[in-house]
Amino acid sequence: MKQQIENGERAGVYHIMMASLIFSAFSIEAKVNFVGWKVLKNGWPERANLREKIALLLQILPLELSWGERPLQTVAELKRFRDTLAHGKPEIVDETAIVDVPPEIWDALKSQWESSVTPDFVNRCREDEDVLWQKLLGAAKINVSDTITHGGHDLKKLVEPD
Repeated sequence: MKQQIENGERAGVYHIMMASLIFSAFSIEAKVNFVGWKVLKNGWPERANLREKIALLLQILPLELSWGERPLQTVAELKRFRDTLAHGKPEIVDETAIVDVPPEIWDALKSQWESSVTPDFVNRCREDEDVLWQKLLGAAKINVSDTITHGGHDLKKLVEPD
């Protein structure tokens, strides 16, 4: 994405950034769920909202994070973006503007959430996701190797051929 933007290749970059933001939102929630499950096992409130889950982790783990600062500030902004896309509602815009030139119709039709789809926000989300992940793993004393899915398949030769 960065190389495309630097080369002036804008086609499709907006959609790549949107997908990146959505996947970051999914990834953060999955990581929070993983740490919560590892710490609380069956006591983890899987159906709680993300803010409640993180608040619970902040209570039981030695973490000093604030919703007013990164990385949680970014998580909250990303969650609002994700929820807006997932649970879209009509946006009523009551605005009158007098212009000397014909307005660009597509700019006039943009929704507020579209301003979040920027390379800077995408990069901040990825950086803060990594910071949060490392902080959660450290506080929960989980080795990164314990986060990797281990396979359960193998092949054995049961009979020697004649």
